[in-house]
Amino acid sequence: MPTDKQIRHALQKRLLGRVDIEDPKRCELHRFILSRLDRFQCPDRVEEWPQMASRLRRRFLKEVYLKGHSPAIIQAQPEVVWGDVIETGKGYRIRKLRYEGYPGMWIPALLYEPNKLDGKIPAVLNPNGHHAGGKAMDYKQARCINLAKRGMLALNTEFIGMGELVASRDHFRIGHMDICGKAGVGIFYLAMKRALDVLVNHPNCDKDRVAMTGLSGGGWQTAVLSALDERVKVIVPVAGHSPVWQRVSCMADIGDLEQIPSDLCTVADFDVMTALFAPRPTLLIYNLNDDCCFRSRRTRKSVYAPVKPLYEALGVGDQFEFYENKDPGTHNYEADSRGQLYRFLNKHFDLDTPEADLPFADELLSESQLNVGLPEKNATLVSLANDARVELRRPGIPKRRRDKWMVKTREQLKEVIQLPAFKVTDQLVSSGKGMHQHRLDLSQTWTLPVTEFEGLNEPVLMLSDGGRNSRIGHVDPLLREGHRVVIADVFGTGESKTPAGMQMVLAGVGERPLGILVGQLLALSRWVGGRKRIRVSANGLVTSFAVLCAAALEPKHFSHLQLNGTLDSLTRLIDFPVSYTDAVPLFCFGLLQVVDVPELLALTAGVEIEMVGRGPIQPV
Repeated sequence: MPTDKQIRHALQKRLLGRVDIEDPKRCELHRFILSRLDRFQCPDRVEEWPQMASRLRRRFLKEVYLKGHSPAIIQAQPEVVWGDVIETGKGYRIRKLRYEGYPGMWIPALLYEPNKLDGKIPAVLNPNGHHAGGKAMDYKQARCINLAKRGMLALNTEFIGMGELVASRDHFRIGHMDICGKAGVGIFYLAMKRALDVLVNHPNCDKDRVAMTGLSGGGWQTAVLSALDERVKVIVPVAGHSPVWQRVSCMADIGDLEQIPSDLCTVADFDVMTALFAPRPTLLIYNLNDDCCFRSRRTRKSVYAPVKPLYEALGVGDQFEFYENKDPGTHNYEADSRGQLYRFLNKHFDLDTPEADLPFADELLSESQLNVGLPEKNATLVSLANDARVELRRPGIPKRRRDKWMVKTREQLKEVIQLPAFKVTDQLVSSGKGMHQHRLDLSQTWTLPVTEFEGLNEPVLMLSDGGRNSRIGHVDPLLREGHRVVIADVFGTGESKTPAGMQMVLAGVGERPLGILVGQLLALSRWVGGRKRIRVSANGLVTSFAVLCAAALEPKHFSHLQLNGTLDSLTRLIDFPVSYTDAVPLFCFGLLQVVDVPELLALTAGVEIEMVGRGPIQPV
């Protein structure tokens, strides 16, 4: 009789043979995402564009960027604290300030101001991107110095996570706000919107000559705020955005969570957002050999070409330009691109200044010299998420009329995870010696690889964040007990593994990775058990939680759950904090508003549950 070790090795060898489903990263996943994305086309009746644009702006703010935030926070004017003034002796001064971008989160900034202020003058908002030096980066100082020397106001703002705001370096912590039902990207939006408030409220600001420009994350900020806030009159984003339909074929372009927040593309994609610049003067700058993202050969086709006809139809074709930086051609905002900025501002602000940098090298200051200083307990993305968690008010589990509560809560859970219903079609791939390989087609949308081991006793479904092969050491004891064992690679695991960035994109097009996963689990449980209840053994933070959700929604399919890795509360995602990229499905927008683990356990009444390391949770 073979030993346990021999059985395990034999099973592992057989399992390692792939079912050979299509690569989900390049095939079915791409098809699924692209089927939910539209591309911008110039409207036939261009005279209706202003009304269309106005509706889109309202929807972007309500349904994406400010979703869940209170009107009082949205409408508040920024508190500003002015600090020291650096007198440069070079025709301009640098005024230090901080403003409250979001309640409790102060944003440091520098105002480069000409010494001679006479009447109304142009103003430029200068956000920065993903550079650790933040507002002190030399290329950014060079630009602000040059703008001030040309007689303009230049506001240099810190990007959340950079420079003095390094405590929020991980932008994926936007997801920790999302789970509480408040758009984490709204913190970023309000931070840049209030920077614009500060700038236009300057007594010398000419509100008809306000520009915005920045590199990378600064380019993204420029694109988003300029699209949604018409106070920006001239727009110069540098290597900061492209439409999602183009990004899904280039992982380098996907970016952090602020770039593709939940439900973004249910309103529109970034090509449409670029169209919202019209008819304002816009210069798009991209780089030939960008070593980060958004290379010019891609963005010329995906950002510039679709929108150019709109500008032409509006009779302002000459006000929409594309510039390809070749020197140095990398991810930069150096002298060549700055020269394009000066030229464009001269053209549209009626200025007559040099189109090359004025001297600045001897005027660059260090980070410490430019530090503004922040309150001791300045808020971070995580602390704001914790505040949002504390504010949540769920009704709790009632002692009476529990059946009514269960029905209502299950409907709310289905809605928040956007649960799909899948029909299973089974294709047997191979069979022999008590083991069968299946390929399950779920409503011609997703394909699941499944390995089945024959047995006469109660079926056991085994799942893991690590995929089928990670559970191989747990199969042989169950086979010895006569169980039928089924191991599957559900969404995000094994052969169905999906990069975190692509799961983020799924949420961005309006889907919920958790809903897809739970929907697959319910379909799989019906296929495995038929009309009988099954046992499930799940390993890993994501898979075990998804199994608990599935059992909460349809407990009739399950007799026993063995869960390894489930948190006792979703709030632990914020407490630890858990990385968004390690558990994307759990950061489902608004999930904590509806249920937490205690409610899920109450909904699984009648299902035996044990958690590895804790023992029985519900009677076993």
